[in-house]
Amino acid sequence: MYTQNIGLKEKLAIVEDIILIDSDGKYGNHVLVPDNNAEIIIPISDEVCFQCIGSMRSLRLLKEQSYFMMPRRRGAEIPLMPKTQCLVIKVNPIYARKISNSKKEISNGVFELGFTVRQQKRLLGFSSIIDRYEASDLLESMLEGVDDLYEYNSTILDSIEHIKDTHGTVSVKEIYSELNVSKSKLEQHFNKEIGLTPKEFCKIEKINHFISIYQSNDLVSLTELTYQCGYYDQSHLIKDFKYFLDTSPSKYFKSLNC
Repeated sequence: MYTQNIGLKEKLAIVEDIILIDSDGKYGNHVLVPDNNAEIIIPISDEVCFQCIGSMRSLRLLKEQSYFMMPRRRGAEIPLMPKTQCLVIKVNPIYARKISNSKKEISNGVFELGFTVRQQKRLLGFSSIIDRYEASDLLESMLEGVDDLYEYNSTILDSIEHIKDTHGTVSVKEIYSELNVSKSKLEQHFNKEIGLTPKEFCKIEKINHFISIYQSNDLVSLTELTYQCGYYDQSHLIKDFKYFLDTSPSKYFKSLNC
């Protein structure tokens, strides 16, 4: 179903990943690394606070409400109380603007979806990536008010795939040269459709690749991985970590092992 052609276009899964955040009776903070996906957040506990790194303001996400967020430029934190639970559904960024344009904005880049309690309970039945295709089918039916959901910009999709294939190490110049479009046209349409610039998208993809590789290989050193992932030096890596997560790589990974 998800490779079906619609005219000259391919129908893509809406859902990229499904994450259940559960405090498991503990206090702390759950850090959401920016990953270029849009997000649907559904609080299961009474209330969840959501705060982007670098922002002084937090957003209260209420139970029995559903929220849509455009791809984030920086990380975010959800403070965990003993009974904190919420579902985070990662949405393919190619659909981000389509969905947000049809919804009411309640904060900068945050929209109210207006799903019913019954619809939310159906989504809460999905708690793993195994269910992403079924979740995509369900979301498609719940987003039926979104006009031409699958009428996405093929050039933007091609540029996203090129960035992902290179783990963010490709330059913007290489992207628009490869796709035979002007720099200004690519940047204008990319920012309009995704809410990020191509350069921001590349940086976020690169740091996510770094984190993923480091977590899956305990033997590799930070120094070695720095160059493998396309960073010029460690100072370049640390600068990106400071911007996206407000911490250093060593402190970030140490916090995951606590």
